[in-house]
Amino acid sequence: MGSLEPSDYVWTETQPGRWERDVDEVEQFYTSLEKRYEGSGRYFFAMTGYISFSVSGTDQEVEDALRKAWLRLRYDHPSIGSRVEYCDAQKKCRKVYEMVPSPESQQKWLDTTLCIVPTKLSGLQWCNADPPVPKLPTLFLIKSRIPSRGVFKADLVLRCHHDIIDGIGTLMLFNNLFTHAAKALEQGDAYPLPSFGNEFTRLSPPLRVAAGLPPVLSAHRQACLDKIISYNVALKKGVEITSLPYRKGPTNPGKHQRVAITLSSEQTHRLLRACKALGLSVTHAYHTALAIVIRDLQKRQSRPRTVRYISHSLINERPHCTEPYDSPAHAVSLYHSTSGGCLAIDLIVPAASIGARDRVFDYSILRRREYMKVASVVRQFYLRTRNDQDHINMVPSYWAMGTYPYPPDNHTPPVPKPNDHPSVSISSIGTLDKTISPIHGAFELDNPWVTGEELGTGLGLFLGTWRGRLTLSAAFNDAWHTRNEALAFLDRCNVITIQALGA
Repeated sequence: MGSLEPSDYVWTETQPGRWERDVDEVEQFYTSLEKRYEGSGRYFFAMTGYISFSVSGTDQEVEDALRKAWLRLRYDHPSIGSRVEYCDAQKKCRKVYEMVPSPESQQKWLDTTLCIVPTKLSGLQWCNADPPVPKLPTLFLIKSRIPSRGVFKADLVLRCHHDIIDGIGTLMLFNNLFTHAAKALEQGDAYPLPSFGNEFTRLSPPLRVAAGLPPVLSAHRQACLDKIISYNVALKKGVEITSLPYRKGPTNPGKHQRVAITLSSEQTHRLLRACKALGLSVTHAYHTALAIVIRDLQKRQSRPRTVRYISHSLINERPHCTEPYDSPAHAVSLYHSTSGGCLAIDLIVPAASIGARDRVFDYSILRRREYMKVASVVRQFYLRTRNDQDHINMVPSYWAMGTYPYPPDNHTPPVPKPNDHPSVSISSIGTLDKTISPIHGAFELDNPWVTGEELGTGLGLFLGTWRGRLTLSAAFNDAWHTRNEALAFLDRCNVITIQALGA
């Protein structure tokens, strides 16, 4: 693991105007996963970034401002013009960037990657209607169907392969976009357009370079990795692992879908206050509820039994990167990780004769005690991962452990069979107001969110707060789950959390 020389990760001009470098472990993980499902015609974990906005101005004024801002981002963040390709000669994947030196090439890129969508759907509906994932990161502008005199209302959607950008990076990119759009709208024809030619100097490196990670693990860290691998394997032996129920039958993934439940400002305030009083983060609280909800969904038998919930945490690694890679200047990157060791929680599935399986309005003392016991385990797991000084150095190895081999001849493999034991993950994107300013000049922004294309039988949960309101959302695939099932799961998580914390 990590056998490539550091120079392999340096952007190098391979022919005039074409720059290349090798992908690192996190990028290869997403590239390989996408390749594994290529036969479905869809792209696993493809990013969807969404934000609504309103602004005073004509259609032409606003659209011109967005085009100027998007072109500026191509200059500031040239990685939005990059892609991953398989190199037949070298038998490996490479990240490729091609420059746009002339006004004609810049206009061609703009016409291709900023699309005004003629649709009667809302932005939210459009995102659930199997939108395309173009070769390069692309913005889709979905304008409001309801005319509003003097006010331009629209939804902006970024669609992008996950080996180019991650969720936090997408939110940072939106903030940078509207910073420039506000200036472009205000200045009109006086807004200065960038002069391309040296933008390659700002191409983002992989996490290995950004965080200054050594090319190979030390003997001590290799021993730690071996111990973690053995621990994770042992967790799954001799015990029943919880599994999310799903609809049997379909063998190929259908459409990715997103649903969400947003709490009121008052509910959110009470929840945050209750978490703080108990020394929990909101992520701790909801990951705890998630484990209990999955336990409650397990089939009951004649006798009580122990099951084990196994999960992991997702971590934004930008704070571990050196300047300037720790900032929004390098938003178009994959600077995140997963925990190496698994979170494991043993829970009791009651006998079939005890209560209803889907009963969630349970105010019992025993239920609350169980919640607090699980929350303690979850909190300790997150703190242990956060305080692990070796974690960042182990990240490439963690990604490599979970990466499927890329077909050496670049052929399209058969679509994998549905996972019979799906899980549910949770990703916290934090307080979004800290990443995206709600106001940019004349632009007022609302309801930003991100999600990764779900092509499996599980659920991907996302947790975030915007303008004092907490939103819990779920990504799922409609081949195996329904909208009502996903909403019911979110509702259970909310109810259990609020009841247990007395919020």
